[in-house]
Amino acid sequence: MVNYQKIAQTIFLKLALLNETIECPNCHQTLDRINQTEYNLVRDLSILGNPVYLEVPRRQFHCQKCQKYISERLSFMRLRQHHTIRYESMIYERVKNCSIEEISREEGLGWSEVELIFNHCAKELEKEEWEAPERISLDEFSNLKGHKDFITTVVDMDKKILLDVIKGHKQEELMEALKAQPDAVREKVKEVSVDMWSGFTAVIKELFPNAKIIYDRFHVMAIINDELNKLRKLMGVHEKGLPHLLWKNKEDLKDEQKQQLEVILKEHPCLGIAWEMKEEIRQIYQSSRTFRGAERKLEKWIRIGGILYQSSARMIQKHLPGICK
Repeated sequence: MVNYQKIAQTIFLKLALLNETIECPNCHQTLDRINQTEYNLVRDLSILGNPVYLEVPRRQFHCQKCQKYISERLSFMRLRQHHTIRYESMIYERVKNCSIEEISREEGLGWSEVELIFNHCAKELEKEEWEAPERISLDEFSNLKGHKDFITTVVDMDKKILLDVIKGHKQEELMEALKAQPDAVREKVKEVSVDMWSGFTAVIKELFPNAKIIYDRFHVMAIINDELNKLRKLMGVHEKGLPHLLWKNKEDLKDEQKQQLEVILKEHPCLGIAWEMKEEIRQIYQSSRTFRGAERKLEKWIRIGGILYQSSARMIQKHLPGICK
């Protein structure tokens, strides 16, 4: 994420893609020549009742060998759609319990748009057995606003398709649902991406014995930023607009914002140290090229940063191998 804005009650998150190349689906050559990039607004799950839109870069590469233009496929959304897969899963589950008209009104979507999402998800879930995915993601979220009514989605990260929607998020609920897949299918899964807060680790180790557990960079930075904001409040620093400045990446700050932040952090040196530690985590992600290199840098950060970021440091230490992969 490179930028954050809140307009009225709507949150806009601008994303940047870390990969610089893609593989041509036809000749399998590595493509690094970008023909054009367009930003699309993509609806995602709400945060604390506020609608969320992702500003997603949709890149088109050119394959010199095939002489074709290739649109990049993203793991969290279908091609030429304007919703994330997990948002579509949430709509599907809610329509099963309510009317299309009601969901359309609550989400600000057209009636036909809700119907299309529901029909697509229903069609995907008709396939009872997975088609041997190698990389999947497990994502839990509340089905209804303000309720502890959780569902868990399973997504094929390579084919960008919804594999399953599981009612609940407890270990026994996941075990029962995922065991429906044959051992041969589950044993072919090589990578499972999850949120660090979720209790999926034991489930993955038992049901996907050949899979590596991967923790997404976005989740790590979200935890760091959340604790940074708590530290700001504990230090009694309440300048208007400061949470937004602290959250933004250093290189994305405008000159005026840099000056404003510099003045505030000079007045509150402990907060300045906390902000620098947050930026150091970002630099570790950007500069590390090997597992061991990332591990050494993060272990050093845990020793020093753990003085301020006690909760985040414990979480990173606990999940260090999955973060470094």
